[in-house]
Amino acid sequence: MKADVVVVGAGPAGLVSSIELAKHGLNVIVVDEYYRSGGRLLGQLYEDTTSKESEMWDGKIIAQQLTLEAESLGVTILYNTTVWKIEKNILFLSNNQVKEIHTHSIILATGAIEKALPIRGWQKVGVLSVGAAQTFTNLHHVKIGENILFVGIDPLSISVAMEMKKAGMNVVGMMLPPPSHLTNEQSNPEEVLGKLGMVANMAPNFIFRMGGKLAKGKFKPIILKLLKYNFLKLNGLPIFLRKAITSINGETEVESVVVKAMTSDGKLVGKETELQVDTVCLSGGLLPLVDLSQIANCLLVDIPELGGIVPLHNKYLKTSIEGIYVAGNITGIEGAKVAMAQGKLAASSLLFDLGKIDDKQLNDAYHNVEIARNASPISFLPHIKEGRKIMEEKWQAYSIVIGDT
Repeated sequence: MKADVVVVGAGPAGLVSSIELAKHGLNVIVVDEYYRSGGRLLGQLYEDTTSKESEMWDGKIIAQQLTLEAESLGVTILYNTTVWKIEKNILFLSNNQVKEIHTHSIILATGAIEKALPIRGWQKVGVLSVGAAQTFTNLHHVKIGENILFVGIDPLSISVAMEMKKAGMNVVGMMLPPPSHLTNEQSNPEEVLGKLGMVANMAPNFIFRMGGKLAKGKFKPIILKLLKYNFLKLNGLPIFLRKAITSINGETEVESVVVKAMTSDGKLVGKETELQVDTVCLSGGLLPLVDLSQIANCLLVDIPELGGIVPLHNKYLKTSIEGIYVAGNITGIEGAKVAMAQGKLAASSLLFDLGKIDDKQLNDAYHNVEIARNASPISFLPHIKEGRKIMEEKWQAYSIVIGDT
């Protein structure tokens, strides 16, 4: 099979890329290992307070609209298909009908994966990752439990807990994981408090909106002391920043959890108490999914501000391998709106290299990513803009080494 461009990943970045490319007359094939398109859009459902009318952001509807537009432009989408190898612009597939695709260009929009959050007893029935909980709730409309506790307080877990509460589920609260070499700042109340402002636009709650700002100033010690009284709630959702779950109990299924208090700097103190729950959602954060870029021999760099290891790329999302571009969470963990803007930028970068658009159109696409970033209702990483600058510096250094200035 042949195509002008292959887009790997039918999430927000991949779908928008395919649409932009097809509009310019290119033959585009999108490959995705899931049975339907949309990626992480499929589980998203929240009130977008950054829009003028505070509209609901329904990821399923947006995914459907993007898919229909792509297909109407002649884009082919191969579902239930994994790309297991990329070699000299040939993609090798796990598809019974299509084994290979020969192409001139590739856009990798493979998204992100969840970090594991191992806690004693986490193998039991009734323990889910936060991403799985979101998919069950918003995509499949499945009630995953009667009394649900979240372990790990971050922008993703907060948004999912709010979505579940709106769906009528009993979310008893959110607590921290126990301190360990795996959890680091995730189990530090001071660090977690400082990140609350990253989801401020989702919260019509004064304390929640101000928490992140106050935690960075002279009021930090006062706020941290007050948190032991558990006064922090988000739309009725209790957030316990001074409590940690040390184990999950039950023979085969979740029956309860063990809770201990924490000092403001993340040390366990006091007596253990038991809380009766039947479902535990673990949130360890997200990592860019870079496997295919590594298989394709793209240079990788470790930039914690972007979420970890990512493919080296320039500001127009072009990688170190000619003809391969990246878009979405593979470049750093951000929201769907940024991923969509990056999808258009990656496509524009490719179109510019083919001589199909001019530099003004390319730079307009670049600036639209910044606009989307500034307007995003949720931020997953506190230093994402700093991470982008670090990436630009690394690309410049790389360009000097290869003599491409």
